[in-house]
Amino acid sequence: MSAGGRPQADRLRVLLTGAAGYIGSHVHQALRAAGHEVVAIDALLDSAHDLNTTLPHDVSLVDIRNPEALDALLPGIDVVCHLAAAVPLPDLPEPPARPIRRAAPHTHTPVSRGDGEGPATGSNLAARKDHSADAGDGDGSGDPASADRHVREGASSGEAREVRRDDPVHGVGPCVRGPAGEAERPAGAGVTPAGEVGMRRAALYASHNDAGTAVLLAAMEKAGVGRLVLASSVAVYGEGRYRGVRSGPFFPGLRRRGDLDRGLFDHRAPRTGELLTWEPLGEDAPLRPRSAYAASKVAQEHYALAWATGTGSAVTALRYHHVYGDPASGIRSRSAASGLVARFRAESTAGRAPRLFEDGGQMRDFVHVRDIASATLAAVERALPGFVPLNIASGRPLTLWEVASIMSKALGAPEPVVTGQYRITDIRHLVANPERARGALDFTPRIAPARGLADYAVHAR
Repeated sequence: MSAGGRPQADRLRVLLTGAAGYIGSHVHQALRAAGHEVVAIDALLDSAHDLNTTLPHDVSLVDIRNPEALDALLPGIDVVCHLAAAVPLPDLPEPPARPIRRAAPHTHTPVSRGDGEGPATGSNLAARKDHSADAGDGDGSGDPASADRHVREGASSGEAREVRRDDPVHGVGPCVRGPAGEAERPAGAGVTPAGEVGMRRAALYASHNDAGTAVLLAAMEKAGVGRLVLASSVAVYGEGRYRGVRSGPFFPGLRRRGDLDRGLFDHRAPRTGELLTWEPLGEDAPLRPRSAYAASKVAQEHYALAWATGTGSAVTALRYHHVYGDPASGIRSRSAASGLVARFRAESTAGRAPRLFEDGGQMRDFVHVRDIASATLAAVERALPGFVPLNIASGRPLTLWEVASIMSKALGAPEPVVTGQYRITDIRHLVANPERARGALDFTPRIAPARGLADYAVHAR
């Protein structure tokens, strides 16, 4: 028997990259608790760690772009669990625009989810892009307060003129009155896309995520290591899948600026104008990344697929959904504190109302980091042949309004407010079907989002 109580024949020798990161630290603990021998490495990138972070004693400082270092580590490894990555960490200062307040949550329209998992809701609401895809949910979106400031002011004739001023929102469309004493605010409010990060960090992602993965795969081929568990992201899909009653399945592009200005945030069929409802994505859906970070995760998958096909090796690509939860004990992680859920907690803890883009009706799936670690452990222990992508999600999607409401209520903070702001490149709804992972890995998340989000809010470190 091994030290962890596992039969020696079942004990794996695992090379874990990104072992000191937000998700990696939890996976490291899970692998060791299961009795596996872990060779843990991390490059300690500034984008993911505080500047004063020191490596845990059982993690070595190694950059996966160094082939000589990998050549020394890979002999005798059974499976590589590759979590190392540069991730988006935008600053999130509170924008100065006064919010549009809602007295009660939105009215939701039931939608078919197609996965048989309990009730789900959709709405003619909309979504601010999350600031974390996997290691906190990064999608590469930028800070709305850093956008070029423009305001559209409707003249009495109904025509709009554009005026530049120090305000991050566009005001168009019908007005909504705020609480007593507040002036009317325009119902449609958009943020110019100029403030988004765009491709400015593309080289960073390409260097660490894509070139790093290519170097790792080459070293694995040289050493004869034939199994890879790859941390991918739901961001590879871009926009979600939709359906119209008359038009059938649909994968839309960008929404129309005129619709967004009028507060019409849901996708419509291009020819008929029919409102489309979201459906869960399967792993065979097209990959249409919307950000440089997402594009780098697609490239990682493509390199891994080419490697698996060319060498007869095996890859399990785990498309993590929006991850929340505290980092492992003793780990200081910037990525754990940068996601959308972390921002909601920070705002609620400070006694402020969480702020939502569009109307807060964006659908997302939030999965606890401990469930992410359990799924990753299952993928390491269960060898699947060929290239197998799997959605790792809770299976219980929520609107961003619901997420913020759960957390603010748990802390006794003010209820969320919607700003009406939008980015034209943002994703409306993004929910994927986790059934393949349930069958392939025998994995079922244990932490329901409603409970996990409330606990996370209350037990802030």
